[in-house]
Amino acid sequence: MNKSKNILITGSSGGIGAKIAEKLSDEGHKLFLTGRNEEKLTDLSKKINAAGFLSGCLSENDFPKKLVNSAHENMGSIDVLINNAGAYLWSPVEKISEDDVRKIIKLNLEVPYRLCTLVTAEMKQNRWGRIINIGSISGAVGEANASLYSASKAGLIGLSKSLALELAEYGIAVNTINPGWVKTNLTVECLDSGQIDEAEQLEMIPQKRWIEPQEIADLVNYLISDSAQGITGQSLNLCCGLSLG
Repeated sequence: MNKSKNILITGSSGGIGAKIAEKLSDEGHKLFLTGRNEEKLTDLSKKINAAGFLSGCLSENDFPKKLVNSAHENMGSIDVLINNAGAYLWSPVEKISEDDVRKIIKLNLEVPYRLCTLVTAEMKQNRWGRIINIGSISGAVGEANASLYSASKAGLIGLSKSLALELAEYGIAVNTINPGWVKTNLTVECLDSGQIDEAEQLEMIPQKRWIEPQEIADLVNYLISDSAQGITGQSLNLCCGLSLG
């Protein structure tokens, strides 16, 4: 497989997604981006000389197919899919609404699943591919007052394992990265709202620090390389030891 790959990244307009895009662009890959914030996508696309982008809501029924078609038009084939887009919900279980269930499960699990269905036929034909699902440590070990979010991210782990088995003979590797607490705008919003206390969170983390988005980007870069072809179906906890208890 050539070093340069055509990569589709969801949730590219902020935090982790933007850092992944910057890293992979620096490595010489061709990128197609998507996210809700058109202004941020425009700026990032220019900064990294992306092949293109499509702004919009992934949860709209026709958007995943439209996204994949646009990526094909701008890049040709899709060698790598990075399912990074997602939403977090902190709530006691009895206060979760039916609308919450629909929104979180759709964006965090159904959309990644649909995107996988749209890119795997081509990857199988090329006999090479990488799918990376950005999960959460909450999906690996659970999180109180985030049961819906944890359930959706746990679903990504199951999806990755199943697809890894199904697609292994075609040279396609599928993995999940489960970050711990990452200092992004979403984290800052949670801190500012009083939903979580920064000192308390850091006290629970063995390394007493936040994960940096760059660490996730570096791991993604390794997992899409030929050096990592033997790593598939894995749930990789990048969490400063948080998953150890």
